[in-house]
Amino acid sequence: MRNLFGLACAAGLGLMVVVAGGVQGQEVGPHKMPVAEWGDEEYHVEVIPDAKAGTVTLVVYGNHDDLHKAKRKAIDAKRVSVAFKSPALTVKAAPAPEKDDPAGKASRFVGKAEGLEKLVKIEGTVSGKVGSKVYSGDFKQK
Repeated sequence: MRNLFGLACAAGLGLMVVVAGGVQGQEVGPHKMPVAEWGDEEYHVEVIPDAKAGTVTLVVYGNHDDLHKAKRKAIDAKRVSVAFKSPALTVKAAPAPEKDDPAGKASRFVGKAEGLEKLVKIEGTVSGKVGSKVYSGDFKQK
């Protein structure tokens, strides 16, 4: 009986480790770049730095399914900011709507910055205000 109880505990612990490992894994977007989640699966924001051009493009998707189908979601935001960790660098991105985005909304935001070539690892926080609600989410390149 003790052996059976021990096996059940070990199996349960193994399942918890697998589930916890899956939760901590970072998402990757359609452009193979890291993604920050805003809210409880409300939005996903892919962070795409281009050191050569000196720009950061942020692409907004809806829920998890939208992200994996590369279905962009236009939002009502004046600006979206990204704060990189190493080196510390903050970029404010302005709306750069796609041609099919509704008027006054954008699914893409672009910001210019110097020093992108110094990014060691693409990691940080994306924040913005959609309508009257403030969002913030972390991202980390695998």
